[in-house]
Amino acid sequence: MIGLKISFVGFGEASYELSRGLKAEGIESIQAYDVMREHPEAGKQIEERAQRAGVELKRQLGDVLINPDVLFVAVPASKTIEVSESIQAQLQNKQVLYIDVSASTPRVKQEIEKNLTARHVKFVDAAMLGPLPVYQHKVPISASGTGADLFIEKMKPYQMNITRVGEKAGDASAVKLIRSVFMKGIVGLYLETLQAAETFDVSTEVIDSLEETMDSHSFKDTLNRLVTGSAVHAKRRAFELQGSIDMLQEAGMDATLTAAAKAKLDELAQVASFEQGRETPSSWQDVLAYYKTE
Repeated sequence: MIGLKISFVGFGEASYELSRGLKAEGIESIQAYDVMREHPEAGKQIEERAQRAGVELKRQLGDVLINPDVLFVAVPASKTIEVSESIQAQLQNKQVLYIDVSASTPRVKQEIEKNLTARHVKFVDAAMLGPLPVYQHKVPISASGTGADLFIEKMKPYQMNITRVGEKAGDASAVKLIRSVFMKGIVGLYLETLQAAETFDVSTEVIDSLEETMDSHSFKDTLNRLVTGSAVHAKRRAFELQGSIDMLQEAGMDATLTAAAKAKLDELAQVASFEQGRETPSSWQDVLAYYKTE
């Protein structure tokens, strides 16, 4: 396994951090190509990163496709189809394992896999679920697609943290993108909450109160409690949020996310109307079932 040959197409932060970690694990042959290498500003950073990581930069795409065992494709989501077509046109080693780590949608990943399968090339939809500068090659990765098992097998000796999450390409990307609904969305909610707290000069009180509530139970318990509780109290909670919206608007503040939360509770109140006044559902799955029977 020490002779494993790795190539990267796209040498941004993800490729750089993965390379550093894999080099430390003993992989000697790592090459990379990035179309931005000739850019006057971005190119300088690419060159510096490659030098620090001990990665050999190539000037042509075809140069990194000659004989790699593992090919990481780390390009912007808007370019994944275009790049995959260019790679397929120049790919010489059909035994290569094609790993797409972009944030493309499941549909895009499935299209790439379909085209590669026709050429007898195994494909991996790989979703990285943590900060690369912290974890490097040990970042938690969800993998799906025709090459997922082979990916785990090849990289296990190098301490990569890969979990197979589904049968088809797109399953791993779905995990990442759905996770982003929460992880990115909550930042906006944090900002709206903190701006309001600062405006009314009650930041300490608000944060302390939220901390006490959120830290009292595990994440899963809190998620289940809030969702199931709202199934029988959605109408009242939506009414309370309207008061929050009115307060923010009276202060000249943005209430976009608070208004969106109220709209979601109004929707829940409608689909769960037959449950109002009854016992709290036992799980969030029971609450989602209301939407299917409406």
